[in-house]
Parts: sequence; structure tokens; C-alpha cells
Amino acid sequence: MFVRTARETDVPAIATICAEHWREVSSRGAGVETAEAVITDRFDERTLRKEIRFPDDWHGWVVAVEDDEVIAAGGGGMTDSAAGEVYSLMVHPERSGAGARTALLHTITAQQVIDGAREQWASCVDGDDSAQSFYDQQGFDVATRRSSDDAVETIRFVRSI
Repeated sequence: MFVRTARETDVPAIATICAEHWREVSSRGAGVETAEAVITDRFDERTLRKEIRFPDDWHGWVVAVEDDEVIAAGGGGMTDSAAGEVYSLMVHPERSGAGARTALLHTITAQQVIDGAREQWASCVDGDDSAQSFYDQQGFDVATRRSSDDAVETIRFVRSI
């Protein structure tokens, strides 16, 4: 497995990975309507293509590839001069446990350290036990819990890097 910058040809795989992730999370409490709204708003192929071509104020998408197949996707950026944020970090459910999420996080972290980050933030939906466990194993601490307008509780994590 290796990690590389996402290409436009990766868009269908990224969209599928993100949709499957959100549908899985919805089965654990986020709600189907919320998941489908996130998928439609954030992970449609048109939006993803634009983000890959013009990453704007973040580092853009990176993907983990194994046997010529994209199995995970993620990305992050800087939120200020010393803080980075993991915006997305998702693995296809059938490929969970293969180390792809860790490989992506290492790449995102390296990008942020190069840009001057000394701390790194991430978040997940409360009830996403896999993500919570992962962030805990990677040295993140729970910083806050908050509810959004759609009544989904989000857990915010932080760690020094």
C-alpha cells in the first residue's frame, strides 16, 4: 500500500468511500437523513473534482492505494500558523484494519508539520467507535463535545505534533 495525492480519476472511488463511511456512521446514531445530506452536500463527484483541481486553503485529498485500488481517502489543512486539522479520514468499510487510515494520517501530519503545525485537531461523530478508538490510539485527547443544528453530537480531538 502507498499514499499519494489524489487525481481526478480517483474521484469515483473517493465518493464511494465517503458515502459508505457516512452510511455506516448513520447506522450508529447519526441518522440516515443526516448522512445522506452530508453525502450530497460534501461528497458528490462534482465537488470532489473541484477540490482535487483547486485545493484552495487546505492540502487537498490524499489516497491510500493497494493493488491499483483506492481503499482510503483523507485530507487536512492548516487552521492557523501552528494548528492543523484533519478534515476527512475515511476507509472503505471492507478495507478497514489494513493500516490505510494510519498511513493517511501520517501523510496529512507530515504536510502540516512542514507548514509549521505544532498541534493537530480532528473530529468525528459521537457513536463512530472506530474513529474514536483510532484517534485515541494515535495520541489524540478529547477536547470538546458539541451538538450541531441537526442534533448530531461531534467529538473534537487534539494532539501535539
